[in-house]
Amino acid sequence: MTTRLQGIGVCAGIAFGKVHIVDRRRLTAPHYHVAPELRAKEVERFERAVFASEEQLKEFRARALEAGMPQVELLLGAHGMILRDHAFYDACKDRILKEGQNAEWALKDTTRGLKAAFDRLEQDYFRERRSDVDIVGDRVLRNLVGVETELLDHLSEDAVVVAYDLSPADMVSLAKYSARGFVTESGGRTSHTAILARALGVPSVVSATRIMQLAGSGDEIILDGGTGELLLRPSASMASRYRGRARRLRLEQKALLADRLLPAETSDGVRIELLGNIEVSGEVESVLLYGGQGIGLYRTEFLPIESPGVAGAEAHHAAYQRVVDAVGDRPLTIRTLDLGADKNLPFASPTGDLVPSWTPERGHPSNPALGLRAIRLSLRDEPLFREQLEGILLASATKRVRLLLPFVTAVEELRRSREIIAELSRKLESEGRPHDPNLPVGVMIETPAAAWIADLLAKEADFFAIGTNDLVQYVLATDRGNEEVAYLYRPCHPALLRILDSVCRAAAVHGRPVSICGEMAGDPFHSPLLVGLGLRSLSMTARAIPLVKRMIRKLSLAECQDFAKTALGLATAGEVEQALAESLRRWAPDLFGAD
Repeated sequence: MTTRLQGIGVCAGIAFGKVHIVDRRRLTAPHYHVAPELRAKEVERFERAVFASEEQLKEFRARALEAGMPQVELLLGAHGMILRDHAFYDACKDRILKEGQNAEWALKDTTRGLKAAFDRLEQDYFRERRSDVDIVGDRVLRNLVGVETELLDHLSEDAVVVAYDLSPADMVSLAKYSARGFVTESGGRTSHTAILARALGVPSVVSATRIMQLAGSGDEIILDGGTGELLLRPSASMASRYRGRARRLRLEQKALLADRLLPAETSDGVRIELLGNIEVSGEVESVLLYGGQGIGLYRTEFLPIESPGVAGAEAHHAAYQRVVDAVGDRPLTIRTLDLGADKNLPFASPTGDLVPSWTPERGHPSNPALGLRAIRLSLRDEPLFREQLEGILLASATKRVRLLLPFVTAVEELRRSREIIAELSRKLESEGRPHDPNLPVGVMIETPAAAWIADLLAKEADFFAIGTNDLVQYVLATDRGNEEVAYLYRPCHPALLRILDSVCRAAAVHGRPVSICGEMAGDPFHSPLLVGLGLRSLSMTARAIPLVKRMIRKLSLAECQDFAKTALGLATAGEVEQALAESLRRWAPDLFGAD
């Protein structure tokens, strides 16, 4: 009998195959107290397990590099850093020495505490980092009790890997043995599993509840990495329908990619710049594959994926230089850290210690969306901010790099940032180190405050980038993650359209370019509105680029401008959406025609 499950699709594509279960059941760990005179030896036993884990990770890192998987190699390096981090390594030893716990007990309690700390974080990406702690803890535990970790070796040609979670080491095997796809019961859109799946291009679904309970090795399975749908033991008719759908998707993707070298140009000759949003350097290749003209937003808060515990200007420079080299002669916009109370991922200080944006001593803020984050946090922790800025300056020697400041709400924040950049530029000049002394500095327009002083910011900023994800939330006082009010999160709301219009007009007065880098940019439904309001640069996920390009090539600027004027006069989001849908059925019937 067919079982249908719903997970989260994280890498598009439809895969057909047979279930290959990876079931790493939790090990039974002994719990007992160690006599004071034996605690030093117990610490030695723990240290030997950590050392063995390090050696294993080194081996996997070498295999990852041989397989051409730099992202996996870097993630394994992050796990190596967790092994020696004070919050993990020293905490385990303290539990042994001070509380008399045996090594396994100390490890379990320390791991549980770290995972609980991540669980309190409010953004998915940072909350999902708890899985890295879990994987590291499991590896040390297996070395303590002498149980080897099962490797994903010798997969069959039609294997679809099904597991509770997958580690970066597993990814080495997945790449080597070419699994058709994989499914995990844990994880989310920004888990390391999801990020690596996209890098490998393997159709994948995460957060598939009960898959480990319902799937059996050898079961036929169909997974849709776009919709997140899973079919266990599908009927012949279901399999036939999905094979037909897979053929259509391949043809559609092939057609879209065939146009990737064509310009994103309206029918009356207006060029629209289409750029990509990235979180790690490995995503640059995908942006270029899908026809992106450069990188419009490099989110550096995800830097730990590539450079665990990055500390110092030189380390920042090395990380950004990888992206600069991958982008080539195309533009690159690097956003400074958008960390804060809801993104408590720690970064290494100059001493090597990890510095979180909040601590239990300070307490978790009650309203993190309005708290100490992004540029506010950077200006408070200025030494760390200077390290990042100097790294960006060093990477700007090609003069294709732009610097973007997030969550600016006051001109003073821009002015102070510029002062620091100027000081660092003079320092580099005196040292004879190449950089762009005129590095363009822009601000994110993602709060009502920034929108309403756009005319003032435009006098001192070199460019604007509108972040609609936060802007919609703040303008409409609506948390899109709250299901009870998610219906109010509508980008076509008249308030947002009027703000976009006023920001574009303010920028035009001072000749400042404006881009948009929120999810709204990657939705072809909104393309006529954005073009009509004056946007000429859109930045989005790589896979959204071909469809948005096709949409733009069907539009004329005159039609878009006329529609924008009409939309600005409408009273509700529903009226705007209905009018836009009717227009799109005329302009692009193949994309928005009747079903």
